[in-house]
Amino acid sequence: MTKLLSLLTQNEPRPLSELAAKMNLSTKTVRNLVKELDEALRDNGAHVVSKRGEGFMLEVTDLEAFQSLFLSGAGQTPSDSAQRVRFLIEQFLKNDDYMKMDELCEQLYVSRKTLAADIRKAEEFFEEFHLELERKPHYGMRLTGGEFSRRLCMAQYMQKQSGKGVVQGAEIKNAPEDISEEQLIADALLEALEKEEYHISDVGFHSLVLHIAISVKRIRAGQYVSVGNADYAQLIGETEARIARECTAKLEQPMEVVFPEEEIRYLAIHLAGKESNQNLVIDSEIQKLVQEMLQEIYEVFQIDLRDDLELFASLGRHLVPLVIRLKYGMKLRNPLLQEVKKRYSLAYTMAMQACAVLERHYQTLLDSNETAYIALALELSLERHRKQIEKKRVLFVCASGAGTAKLMAYRMQEAFRDYIEEIVTCDQFSIGKQDFSRIDYLFTTVPIREKVPVPIYEVQKILEFGDISGIRHFLDGAQERDILEYYPEKLFFPHLQGETKEEILKTMTEKIREVRPLPMEFYQAVLKREELARTCMGNQVAMPHPYRVMTEDTFVSVGILEKPVKWDESQWVQAVFLVSVSRKKQKKIQNFYSTTARLLLDEEKIKTLIKERNYETLKKLLLTVGREKEEADG
Repeated sequence: MTKLLSLLTQNEPRPLSELAAKMNLSTKTVRNLVKELDEALRDNGAHVVSKRGEGFMLEVTDLEAFQSLFLSGAGQTPSDSAQRVRFLIEQFLKNDDYMKMDELCEQLYVSRKTLAADIRKAEEFFEEFHLELERKPHYGMRLTGGEFSRRLCMAQYMQKQSGKGVVQGAEIKNAPEDISEEQLIADALLEALEKEEYHISDVGFHSLVLHIAISVKRIRAGQYVSVGNADYAQLIGETEARIARECTAKLEQPMEVVFPEEEIRYLAIHLAGKESNQNLVIDSEIQKLVQEMLQEIYEVFQIDLRDDLELFASLGRHLVPLVIRLKYGMKLRNPLLQEVKKRYSLAYTMAMQACAVLERHYQTLLDSNETAYIALALELSLERHRKQIEKKRVLFVCASGAGTAKLMAYRMQEAFRDYIEEIVTCDQFSIGKQDFSRIDYLFTTVPIREKVPVPIYEVQKILEFGDISGIRHFLDGAQERDILEYYPEKLFFPHLQGETKEEILKTMTEKIREVRPLPMEFYQAVLKREELARTCMGNQVAMPHPYRVMTEDTFVSVGILEKPVKWDESQWVQAVFLVSVSRKKQKKIQNFYSTTARLLLDEEKIKTLIKERNYETLKKLLLTVGREKEEADG
């Protein structure tokens, strides 16, 4: 019809045959299009005039109305698949009635085959909210599912399309008289929150305003939400219920809408799902979940945060509103998501494992936004642990006599008091008699030919400035040397074949066993972990591991698959980092996991590894990530 409109003029009629030729359509089809166009234009300042024997021409009666229609139509038809999917999502969310496939094809100027592919993509988005498209012969399609889920879907879609969505309450106090409905809602909500001295984040405030705006639209359309009494009474506090009642009462008159009791409860639930400054009761169920989360982190990463009371309290406070979001399928946007994944990769990886406890308990998947909030709490705990420098025990070997050795030991103790707990001295003939289970490093003024199980650092007989600087770096930890110890070249497999993750993991286990000893139940232990928690990290990479500690030392086997394998319901994997952590207590395990996690979450580096598929590339990437981590840590 847009093309037909462009062919018509106000000056002279266009013959039907001419229009049909220019549009490459039959005269019958064009005649029908003329009727449709005439109907569309009559309410917009124009209509199509038929001149007998001459053809059709345009007659405009209201130029401003006609131009407005014509200009608004320009460029509105979706031009690619992504735009069509957005169009379909909006149409199904807005319309409660059936829509026919052929009508959608005409609106979008696409074939049924193309439209079917776009509809499948829209359905994938709806599935996240337990909504589905009902298909009825001769009627078409419509979106079905609970009203609660439909509103959550609408809110998520609107937030994705518009960012923040609405103006913050503080910005609207000086708004003009023709205040918008969103501003009215923000003003009423802000007033109710301030009255109760109830503080929520800006993100939470914007989200609430959006949900209230959606509620108003749905109430006006005669679509009401239903809230279960049992869950509501257990989860929602009196303060949240009071704020919801006060806010809706302020909106009913200016917005000419009545909020039933169920709608007031709906708002209270959303309010209770936000982080706030209110006193929260952390009940026994929440406490148990936090304990299980910290135990999960310890079992997988051998990093013990179980005695961190500040972390325990922080996670407990966060879980109270999180449980409400999980039970009602609500989502909370995290504006720091990408920064958390990039800067706090270890904490984010640990959070993924900790969240597996919640996923098992509540039988639902947590999205990356929620995982990032848990990661922030874990990062604070890790930072507190990093500041507690673990001092080293040093064996000092000197060939110049006991007096010189004691003097050197004293100078080292003074220079490195923040790093060294104890210095034991001996001569080179007594090295074999030392208990190295209590020694971290060996410093010597003479060459050591005897094999020892700790790093060796040679120093001058008199410590100079260069020695002091070098020793400090050595005691801080030579990261490049340390990280590669966990990635032996013999456990790098660049061309793995397999159709399923089970087949891939079995093949890797067998190949590892050819190089080093493994417990017989190792493969089954890895599969059990796959059942307990997701190990796919995104970026086409997975980090499987046994559900319990099984080997004497820590190692990583890296496998690059010949073709991607579907690892779980929605993730495909082509790089596998199979990790086994040592039974022994390891001082450098946090650095190992931090560097590994940083690599696994870096999409470009993983792409490079998959493309080049050789050990030298892996080594180069690990060292690069290690240096980037050191720079980021300052």
